[in-house]
Order: sequence, then C-alpha cells, then structure tokens
Amino acid sequence: MQMSHNFFFQLADETKELRERFVELCIKYLSGHPGEVYFSVGTRVLDIDRDVSGTNFDVSVNIIFKDFDAYTDYSNSPTHEKFIKEAAGMSPTRIVYDSFLLTQKPPHK
Repeated sequence: MQMSHNFFFQLADETKELRERFVELCIKYLSGHPGEVYFSVGTRVLDIDRDVSGTNFDVSVNIIFKDFDAYTDYSNSPTHEKFIKEAAGMSPTRIVYDSFLLTQKPPHK
C-alpha cells in the first residue's frame, strides 16, 4: 500500500535567501530515494486568505512512497540524515502528516 509523507516547515526567518537554500536542501537530500513514487517541494501561497487555510508554514514537502518499507528505508538513509544536519537551525518548527493511500484516481482532464 502506498504511503504519503507530507511535512511542513516554518523557517527561522522570512528571507528569500533562507527559503531558497532550504528548498535546495530538500531537493538535494529528500528527492530521488528508491521507492519514491512522487516528490514535490514548494512554498506557501501567500495570496490565499481563508479561515481553513493553514498559515503556520513556509515550505512544504510531499513524498509518496510505494510502500511503508520504502518510507522506512528513506527515513533511515544517510542522505536523510545529511538533510537533518545541514538544515539544523533553519526550521525550528515542523509538522509531519503520514498516511496510507487507500485509493487513487487519475487527475481530471
């Protein structure tokens, strides 16, 4: 069963330089792992102001793994550890949401 690993980082400051450096680290160390079906990283859309929209993050990462074992291998990988070390202090707050994907539909055309 595929697994979705979504995490949201609030950065230490709001500078463009920190945001760009952090996104670069995410791409360098968190993408391309064996068993990744999908990877994306992005920054929060500032133009949306709805009551239901979370605003307590600056950068989001979304990874779908082919199964729980692929996620476990990623989580224990040396490159994941390098990300944690190089990004230390850049993001004092992070929230992680993990879920098993029960169904999938192709996108609407």
